Amino acid sequence: MEHYLEPSRSIPIIRNVDVLVVGGGPAGLAAAIAAARQGGRTVLIERFGYLGGTATASLMACINGFRNQVEPDETQTVRGIAEEIVLALKAMGGLGQSPYPQKPYPTTPGNLAYSYAIDTEKFKFVVLKMCVDAGVELLLHTWFAAPIMDGSKVIGIIVENKSGRQALLGKVTIDATGDADVAARAGAPFWQTTHDEAPRLNDTLMYRIAFGQQRPPAPFACDFGGNAVVWGPGVGPINGVDAEELSRGEVEARLRVFEDLAEKQTQHPELREARVIETPPLLGIRQTRFIEGEYRLTAEDALEGRRFEDVVAISSCPIIHYYGYRRYLEHEGYDIPYRCLIPKQLDGLLVAGRAISSEQPPYESHRAMVPIMAIGQAAGVAAALAAEEGVELRQLEVTALQRGLIKQGAELRKSV
Repeated sequence: MEHYLEPSRSIPIIRNVDVLVVGGGPAGLAAAIAAARQGGRTVLIERFGYLGGTATASLMACINGFRNQVEPDETQTVRGIAEEIVLALKAMGGLGQSPYPQKPYPTTPGNLAYSYAIDTEKFKFVVLKMCVDAGVELLLHTWFAAPIMDGSKVIGIIVENKSGRQALLGKVTIDATGDADVAARAGAPFWQTTHDEAPRLNDTLMYRIAFGQQRPPAPFACDFGGNAVVWGPGVGPINGVDAEELSRGEVEARLRVFEDLAEKQTQHPELREARVIETPPLLGIRQTRFIEGEYRLTAEDALEGRRFEDVVAISSCPIIHYYGYRRYLEHEGYDIPYRCLIPKQLDGLLVAGRAISSEQPPYESHRAMVPIMAIGQAAGVAAALAAEEGVELRQLEVTALQRGLIKQGAELRKSV
């Protein structure tokens, strides 16, 4: 491959803040809200013109993981910002019928069900308003390009947008890209599952249908009355951090959408009047990079329901694909320790979302959007506290972080 040597140039520094959050998906928006509420001046960088990531840009219109899907399920293991979002959606009429079998709950504080279908447009509104109300500074239509380093410490980022190439400095940066883009480009060690190791993890293009007078069967889709979001063509698995493979996957999936609906209409005659009314801008990618953090979650941690002194979030979701079937947890969730958010060899950076340090089996539980938001909230509080106290992230007092999370309404199953 030929290379081009990019000339050096001076670029404007447009922000110098406490916390930079890269990526406005479920983890990033929760991180930004939490950091701002904790008192940190916070900037959120997002490539689209709206927030929500997989929930909105990929039309993954079900948010799962507030409690165990099966018994024992008495404890709501995620509260905080994720719960606030669902309650706000309920008040707006923004919750639909989840396709997942689950015990009903009244959708009141502390009494949320395992899963909810969401109106993606109302979700965009709710999370945007929460960011604005918290004082988050939003920089939309903006792509992360490179980290700014001082030795092994991330001290800011370079971005590209309609204004050109710009720099932002921050005391702490949170990588909420879902792909560990910031961490990887900063030199953090990471790993990826190969195609041979994860043959069942096809990536999916969701799409929305209007289905006329007859509704599809309950397990079929996220139902909103006159329309539904359905699971569409699966492709791959593809390497979600390779532009060529991403492009090939998008093309293949989009060319199969109408064929996919025709197959569904054959299987479900009640869909004969259905028509495609929306495809999302982004193929749903299940997994890419995982950082090597100060601790790596293991299969035993998830299956045995392990508790950690430095717990910052909890996941009680089933392990979806790894064992070849949906393996439900036989307990009310496992702890996610703060150490999983800290990449080895780097300072000034936390990773929030699906790219935290984990083996494959627990990842397939905590990758659900609700525990992802809990992880994001933890990263946001940690970043703001570290910025305020002027300490490195590894030296942050974990009990202070946990107190901050509990004050923000998070569930940790412990008192500090």
